[in-house]
Amino acid sequence: MLEHFFLSAWEWDPSITIGCALLLIGYLVLVGPRFNRRSLYFILGLVIFFLALVSPLDALGDTYLFSAHMFQHILFILVVPPLLILGIPKWLVEKAMKFILFRKTERFFNRPAISWIAAAGAMWFWHAPPIFNAALANETIHIIQHLSLMVAGSIFWWYIIDPLKENRRHPLFMVLYIFTACVACSMLGILIAYSSPGIYPAYLHPDDTWGLLSIIRNQWGISPLADLQIGGLLMWVPVCFVYITGIIGMLVRWYTEKDEEENLTPIEEPAPLDLTAKSEPEIPELNDERTK
Repeated sequence: MLEHFFLSAWEWDPSITIGCALLLIGYLVLVGPRFNRRSLYFILGLVIFFLALVSPLDALGDTYLFSAHMFQHILFILVVPPLLILGIPKWLVEKAMKFILFRKTERFFNRPAISWIAAAGAMWFWHAPPIFNAALANETIHIIQHLSLMVAGSIFWWYIIDPLKENRRHPLFMVLYIFTACVACSMLGILIAYSSPGIYPAYLHPDDTWGLLSIIRNQWGISPLADLQIGGLLMWVPVCFVYITGIIGMLVRWYTEKDEEENLTPIEEPAPLDLTAKSEPEIPELNDERTK
């Protein structure tokens, strides 16, 4: 039964499959067929996004386990967006900045208050019980939920790893920016972990479409309370490791930039000799005894 689920619960939604394929083709057309580190970042991010939506993880999260759904959301806001952004070359952004609409949009969202609120606000908003439950019950709201988390995550990470280095802020400020986002997500994770499983009633008595409920409850030992606690812990602990990685990256950038500035500091050269100046020969002083 379990093997049947993991082999059969793949949902090849045409909109997802075709959309991801077109995005990959468009990327390769723009940057060329040559593979480098940036290309691998972009393709990896796209593959993770695709698998999160079509693999059995999606069926588990939609029907049986809140923790699986939470893992999906973490991928959408903290893993996929930075990989996609790291895959965008600088010259492509410079070309896009020539279009006024892109330039104005980028400048509007590339502000610390807006980008921070976009990411933290999206996580808190979509995990509020009435909103989360509405997304589970309505497929349109569910799609909007996933897309908005992706957009919010992209806005948040663009501010940190902007392909245009001249637009990046001071690394120490970015450490504060990332740390406060980590605190906001940790608070949400703690709140969920210590809540009653009734806040998300769909997971109390799920519709056992695949016949997995007895396996999840008896063999895996995941009760509704344990499921909720695992979901909260995912938002609490692993997410912090993602943010800590970002903080370490900012500190490395800071020390690297300091070393580069020191290496670029000009060395004072001695003043050139003035060869045009005429100097009078020194006349040695005569000894008094000889002059007598």
